[in-house]
Amino acid sequence: AHGVRVIQGSPGVVGKVPGWSKRTNDTILDLNLNLCALRNIGIEIAKQERVGFADVFWPMLTAGTAAQKRYAPNYAIAGNDGVHPGWAGHAVMAYAFLKSFGLKGDLGTFTVDLGKNRMRASDGHAVLSAQDGAFEIRSTRYPFCVCEPPGATAANYPECGKDSVEKDSSIRSGLSLIPFDAELNRFMLVVKNTKTASYRVTWGGESRSFSAAQLRQGVNLAAEFRANPFSEAFARVDAAVAAKQAFETKQVKQILHGNEGKTDMAGAVNRTEA
Repeated sequence: AHGVRVIQGSPGVVGKVPGWSKRTNDTILDLNLNLCALRNIGIEIAKQERVGFADVFWPMLTAGTAAQKRYAPNYAIAGNDGVHPGWAGHAVMAYAFLKSFGLKGDLGTFTVDLGKNRMRASDGHAVLSAQDGAFEIRSTRYPFCVCEPPGATAANYPECGKDSVEKDSSIRSGLSLIPFDAELNRFMLVVKNTKTASYRVTWGGESRSFSAAQLRQGVNLAAEFRANPFSEAFARVDAAVAAKQAFETKQVKQILHGNEGKTDMAGAVNRTEA
């Protein structure tokens, strides 16, 4: 009645046999074949129930294999314990679900006419001023930020400048293995009436050089400027989410399942929800 849709999600992968497994004769191949079978069953269920399907298994399997070849043999897309992924694995999982939602990824397009020193912005953005090739924009749509400024990180979110593309602890690394930016995170700068072979673009505190041909075709600012004007605000949102999740863990594990919950569950729920 409220437009809610159901997404059937598949399992992910394992990177090694978990240390807590009671069975000793299973191999990684055995476990992943089982998970793949569950994934295949999930596809059939989604078809029968006419709901969306998020294939987490296959992107994690292929991205993990590619990363071990590209970066390091011990790259752990499924996490160091083989089951709980780090930031790279979580990025791939998020990609699978966001794709299944049917999101378009067009977060903003800014078209600059150098001949007229004019910028046109898409919905969600307003050009406040334009002077000598400098444009001020107010935005109500964010690109996804893969890192946060130093000192602004929460819950061990990757810090800009330290988020190595080669490490499975980096969201940036996970996004290098999947077309996340191209399909879901497009924040495009398009420049028309170029007069020289290349231009320097400054966005926030960072600058990059692009050819005129690249700018005419369009440059994805979110992919090119990992630290950008949205990073600080994004960090505040991330910190609020992390605080909420930390409280929910305390709420469920310590209060609702503790003495307070045993004595007065309804009261404990009301007090913690408030």
